[in-house]
Amino acid sequence: MELNLSLLSLAVENCVGHEHRIQPIVLRAATIFADRFGARYGTRDTMQQRHVSAVHTPSLNFDLDHMSDEQAAGQIADAWLEALAIHLKV
Repeated sequence: MELNLSLLSLAVENCVGHEHRIQPIVLRAATIFADRFGARYGTRDTMQQRHVSAVHTPSLNFDLDHMSDEQAAGQIADAWLEALAIHLKV
């Protein structure tokens, strides 16, 4: 299955002291998402083509003082994958 994203938008609030970590976390989340998406849907050649205009995830709350970038990225990737999965159910 092929996935094309035209826009990815994030809102980040209250990250004082962790601003420098946001871009690396989001970039890693995108990589993790792509890997997990491929693992879950990569072999499904029979799925019909679909257009999804928007996918929204619930807000995620992190305590960046007590979690690694990898943990935060993994949680973001999982939230994106679950939100998209709703639209891809056969």
